[in-house]
Amino acid sequence: MKKTKIVATIGPSSIDKIKELDKYVDVYRINFSHGDKKSHEEYFKIIRENSEKPILVDLPGPKLRIGNLKEKILLKPGDKIIFSQDEGIPVEDPLFYKVVKENTEIYLDDGNIKVHIDKIDNNRVEGTVLDGGMLTSRKGINIPDINLDSGVTQRDLELLKEALDLGADFIGVSFVLSKEDIIKVKEIVKNKAWVIAKIETKKALNDLENIIKVSDGVMVARGDLGVDIGFQNLIFAQKRIIKISRLYGKPVILATQVLESMVNNTVPTRAEIIDASVSVLEGVDAIMLSDETAIGNYPIDSVKILEEIILNVEKELKPELLPPNNIDDSIAAGAVSTSEFDNDIKLIVAHSRTGNSIISVSRLRPKQIIIGITPNKKLYRKLYLLYGVYPELEGAESKDILDIINNSKVIAKKYINNGYILILGGDPKSEIGRTDFIKIEKI
Repeated sequence: MKKTKIVATIGPSSIDKIKELDKYVDVYRINFSHGDKKSHEEYFKIIRENSEKPILVDLPGPKLRIGNLKEKILLKPGDKIIFSQDEGIPVEDPLFYKVVKENTEIYLDDGNIKVHIDKIDNNRVEGTVLDGGMLTSRKGINIPDINLDSGVTQRDLELLKEALDLGADFIGVSFVLSKEDIIKVKEIVKNKAWVIAKIETKKALNDLENIIKVSDGVMVARGDLGVDIGFQNLIFAQKRIIKISRLYGKPVILATQVLESMVNNTVPTRAEIIDASVSVLEGVDAIMLSDETAIGNYPIDSVKILEEIILNVEKELKPELLPPNNIDDSIAAGAVSTSEFDNDIKLIVAHSRTGNSIISVSRLRPKQIIIGITPNKKLYRKLYLLYGVYPELEGAESKDILDIINNSKVIAKKYINNGYILILGGDPKSEIGRTDFIKIEKI
């Protein structure tokens, strides 16, 4: 059973394959940058009918995109091109014409295509291709050092309401610039979903620790981040984001071009295998596939191979006892230390009404899988994102510690036939959100 989770973006290539994907996928992602209300509703309906796994909705943010092209365009170095609403390469968003500047470079398709801006005339921009490539519809436009007041747009707020009405479990906030962007979204979301901060700008890195503190989770969005800070700096930013997220016990997702070659090929490159392996070694909670499963030719092969990579690397992982943030973390550290030195402990069972006990154990990456038991139906699906956690919904809410122990033993028998289990959680009679007991029981 893998511990590092898989997030799969659902699109035309995979929407009819949910039952096959469900063997490997832990979280389904729907990118609200694409489609409309009708298609979003249809995607939710199909996923919910075929899986109990959670859904992550990605808000577009102030993401500039190429419009719809009649056909693919091969751009070669030296080509003269025009961006406008009426001719050449379509860009419909008026923001593009306000923020682009003459004698600068912009990037298309996650930095694969580089264009020098020669001339701007109202809503008509002329440029020269520096680094060429194949351009297709709806690809992103990156303008380094773009100056915006907020990463949350009015369109985001409209789509946020739609996502909450559909029952999204996670909300991905794109182009976060500061903690205020996350606070603004959380004030609307309240406790309906976990808010995931997508780190993809230099400004976000400058306010990283504060953003992580107020978020429910974090995504390392390497495509746009690499363009904004320089690809040579990406590995250092990635390591920093993962480290701080884990310190604060916030689930962290690695994204962008993980197995990109599998859009058109049945096997990944050696470099992609190493990249995914390093991400597991660094301790991410989840790895996300984008085009590989959304529009790629081999969505099932992609998730299957990613699982094989994860399982192979996890054989070498060891727990990491991070400094505690509170007494709950201290108790979790004691539990993980005990399970590390006692080979007879086969499972860790964490019981929680809020998720705190489960998160505190998960952040330490124990060698055992974690059975996360909760009576909270809204929390239940979200737990699928956490490293090493296999969620279980408690039938009747436990009245005391003895109830928790008995329920834990019954559920543990679904996973093991014999051996010891370590149980931790909070006494139902005490303050909610506290972890205050550890117990070892034999199955």
